Formats: sequence, structure tokens, C-alpha cells
Amino acid sequence: MSASGTRATGASYTSSVPELPEVELYCRYFASHALHQRVVAVRVLDERILGVRTAALKRAIVGQEFTQVRRHGKHLFAGAGASWLHLHFGMSGDLFYYRDDAERPRFARVVIEFENGGRLAYDDMRLFGVVDITPDPDALIAEHHLGPDPLDPAFRLPLFRRIVHGRRGTVKSLLMTQEVIAGMGNLYVDETLYRASIHPRRAIDALSDAEAKAIFTGIRGVLKEAIAFKSRGGTYPGRWLVQHREEGDRCPRCGGTIQRTVVFGRTTYFCGKHQR
Repeated sequence: MSASGTRATGASYTSSVPELPEVELYCRYFASHALHQRVVAVRVLDERILGVRTAALKRAIVGQEFTQVRRHGKHLFAGAGASWLHLHFGMSGDLFYYRDDAERPRFARVVIEFENGGRLAYDDMRLFGVVDITPDPDALIAEHHLGPDPLDPAFRLPLFRRIVHGRRGTVKSLLMTQEVIAGMGNLYVDETLYRASIHPRRAIDALSDAEAKAIFTGIRGVLKEAIAFKSRGGTYPGRWLVQHREEGDRCPRCGGTIQRTVVFGRTTYFCGKHQR
């Protein structure tokens, strides 16, 4: 068990909206701190974060042990008895494990107390996340029509080709739609398209087979590398677009000019030279 007062992200708050790599770290953090720990109490400090009544949340997990944890896209599920705790982190959600109440984070909304004296806080400054209970993660995934997780071994190039085939719209809007692919967000979609040398406004139905493959490869590579960087507590390397998200900056790959636009309602950065 790690020392008390440790935050899942290793920082005061996440440096970006939690996307798949951040939630993967939350999943590992939960496994390290909460698995096989008996829950003795649940304190709900702000009911606005709940997707279920306080009494139902307590009834589902108090007296139980978390025996398994899994992630799908940006959603985290932890099994306890016949129920699963469901966490979505919204724009500023985080997990914080501690022992002394003086260490409780300022924006703790729900605190789970364990038999061993440890406490796990769901911390969310902006209240866009959710703490909920579900009897079946797969049923919830189906109910919300979530697409496949891009790091699932079943997510292969033929499946990705079927996903993009016959669709219309811009490639960035497709990759950010959770019902198409679960877990991708603004930062990592921009990074993927930057790596694949494809403009974020490119029409989906105009992509060549080679370009579709480059996007697929980029998705997997960007997500895996981001998880590796963050798990070591490091930052993104200078060759990544994320380090140059400022209009007028120089592209570290080709020397082009970084440009800014809005796609799918989100601020978007790309290289005006090699992303066509």
C-alpha cells in the first residue's frame, strides 16, 4: 500500500481533461489502493456528484470488498459483491488516497473508508463527473452505446476500417465521438492526427486505406505512450504536438507553423505544413 496523501495523477489536479490514459492510471491506482480492502463506511459530501441515491450507494458497497477493477474508455468500474462502483471523471475528477482527515482534498465529493484505516476520495472541482452503481458494466456500456475501447485487444485494423467505412463528417469529430470509439478526447485526437499527417477537418469518406491505417496506428501508439509517460510521472517529449499547442509555434517535426481552429466545438491545433 502506498503512503497516504498520494493522488492518482501525481499532481494537484490533472493537467488536462481526463481521457483514456488518465483513466487507465486511475484504474491502476484504484487497484493498488482499494482492491481487497473491506469498505466500512461511505461519506457523501456532495450529492450532486451521485448518479444514485446515497442510501443505495452505501447499501451496495459498505461491508463489501472490491475484488476487481476494469476500464472502458473514460469509464472505471470496480466490482464489490453483486454491484459495481461506476466512476466517470468528467473534466476535473481525480482519486486521492489518504489516512488522516486533515489530508482530505478540498473538493472531495465521496469518501470511501476501509477497514485498514485508509480512505479513498473521489475529488472533482467542477462537478462534471459521476459516482454511480451498476449491476453490470457491459450492460451500461451497451446502454450508453459506447464504442470499442481502442486499447482492447479486439480493436484491430479491420474493425477500425469497418468503423470509418461509409461515414461522413470530419475525421476529428469521428474520433471524438464516444459512440464510435470510447476514450478519445481533444488532446489525444489532435496528437493522433498530427502523427498521421492528416488535417483534423479531412472528410472521413476521403481517407485512403493508407491514411486509415496511419490513424489506427497513431491511436494505439499515442495512447500507449501517454500511459507510459504518465505512469513514470514524466511529461510529454518535445516532439509531441501537446508541447507546442500555441498558434504560431513551430512544428518540431517539419518546421511548419502550428495553426489553431475549432472542430467539433473544441479548440484544435495542427501543423499547417504536414497535415493536409
